[in-house]
Amino acid sequence: MPFTLPGETVEAEPRDKRGEGVAADLVEVLAPSRHREPPPCAHFKVCGGCALQHWRRDAYTAWKVDQISRALAQRGVEAPRFEPPLVGAPGERRRADFVLRRQGRRVLAGFHERTSPRIVDVTTCVVVRPALDALLEPLRSAASEVLPDGGAADAIVNETDSGLDLLLRPHKRLDLSLERREALVMLAANADLARLSWGDRSSAEPLVVRRTPLLLFGDARVELPPGAFLQATKRAEQAMRAVVAEWTGDAPRLADLFAGVGALSAGRAGKVALFESDKPAVAAAEAAARRLPAGRMTAERRDLFRNPLTAAELDGFDAVLLDPPRAGAAAQAGELARSKAARVVYASCDPGSFARDARTLQDGGYRLEKLLPIDQFLWSSHVELIALFARTPLRSPKTR
Repeated sequence: MPFTLPGETVEAEPRDKRGEGVAADLVEVLAPSRHREPPPCAHFKVCGGCALQHWRRDAYTAWKVDQISRALAQRGVEAPRFEPPLVGAPGERRRADFVLRRQGRRVLAGFHERTSPRIVDVTTCVVVRPALDALLEPLRSAASEVLPDGGAADAIVNETDSGLDLLLRPHKRLDLSLERREALVMLAANADLARLSWGDRSSAEPLVVRRTPLLLFGDARVELPPGAFLQATKRAEQAMRAVVAEWTGDAPRLADLFAGVGALSAGRAGKVALFESDKPAVAAAEAAARRLPAGRMTAERRDLFRNPLTAAELDGFDAVLLDPPRAGAAAQAGELARSKAARVVYASCDPGSFARDARTLQDGGYRLEKLLPIDQFLWSSHVELIALFARTPLRSPKTR
């Protein structure tokens, strides 16, 4: 039940049937857990962004790690002792999808309420980076001039290495008049945006480019498309890149599957081949590859759900990295299980689909050697991880 903790005695009001159980609303906590603590955000329980701010950090983290252990056990996957989890911290989320809605002279800016289309008008978000939090007021001011009464838009913002990259996506078609464009130019200047774009992600129009939004990975320089997918926190991205480098050792040829813009592999010493279905991401990776020595990095557009790399293709690589979406990579895992790739590094945002694919790899002769739990989505039920599967030892820079 939302906003309760394990072991608590509560009074609840049944609402409706859900699956084999009954959904209920919390009325009162009669006997609170010793792990309960005051939530740090004034919007808690109303805003749909966080659900677990009332849980003491050590117990909350242990529960997230246990979700991974349970999923692996249910699939019969032999697991090693996990690495110490990367624990999330307030104020470090570098990407957010804000919602804007104009109501008369007032503009609401924030997130959807829990299980509701209504918008919480956020004063301060304790999860996101300070620069994103500071953007809320300039967004309200600009939206009052850009949106018609009753109009709404998503404000998708990423904090890049060169500043904030903002994509405004109106919920209904809205032509930009000269006055609206001028208001958006003022927003970009007042908020010191690197770039401001308008429209859907696939066809976004950059209206203001003050600095090119960049991610820098060693000598690789990736220019991001509007609304690009990034790892939620830079600290998690750096930790994942570090273990990819350590776990793949000096593998001369790496395949990066579901690669996005190459955030976990670009800039590595050996050769890397990126495979991704998203057209803007592939274009960004190709542009970054052209700035590197010939053959160092390649990018190919490929739907790995419908057309996974075959075992024969995978045999051409010394190590494989994959970071699929929440659904996992069932078809690709099947081909990996039949391949001769020495090492597989698997980043996952869902313990259930990961455990399913891990069992496929285990049945194909791989062993799960290392696993690092990662909490990028602070105070949510989501937990991520990155894991190493191996067939045979591969030299590491630390052991040479």
